[in-house]
Amino acid sequence: MANVLSNINIKKMRVSELLKKMSDMTAQLNEDVKKHFADLTPEQLFWKPNERSWSIAQCLAHLNAYYSFYIPVFKERIKNTRFRTPGEYFVSSPLGTASILSVKLGKVKNVKRRLKAAKDYNPLVNASLKTENAVQDFLTYQEEMLKVIAESRFINVRKAKCTLAVTSFIKLRLGDAFQVVVYHNERHVEQAKNVLKTKGFPAS
Repeated sequence: MANVLSNINIKKMRVSELLKKMSDMTAQLNEDVKKHFADLTPEQLFWKPNERSWSIAQCLAHLNAYYSFYIPVFKERIKNTRFRTPGEYFVSSPLGTASILSVKLGKVKNVKRRLKAAKDYNPLVNASLKTENAVQDFLTYQEEMLKVIAESRFINVRKAKCTLAVTSFIKLRLGDAFQVVVYHNERHVEQAKNVLKTKGFPAS
């Protein structure tokens, strides 16, 4: 990990640009999900290419499970952080940059590079993940995320930090955590869109 971190190019950006990008990406994902999944039948939403793959509903349930953790955490940090003066610029930490790159898609939106999902958030392992109404639940969380991003303009997203869903021992800068969540969402929405293109996907 030390070698990986030492080779990371950490970029400085305006906070306004970061938050606009996160907001724009979230809004675009809303449109993608509505366009591709909102009118699918239950058979289509729950169809899987094979037993080890995720259905569209499972992809979104995975994201909803993370949202159920992060949305309250983000709101609490924004409300209670002592860092009330917004900064002009944001710089990711080395750990934040590594976390972002681990979930970020490549230029051609390649999702072939597999990531191992934590057991609690893996729909193949955790049967309690809610897959019913996964599309609408995701869109509802997305609206909450847009509000969180807007409210974060009034604090310092570099100095305010939050814990991660997979471990309470590591904290990321809030601006980094936003990026991890949004890029992670993009990755799995793209994965769900690929299910539509898989041979054998049921016709409507």
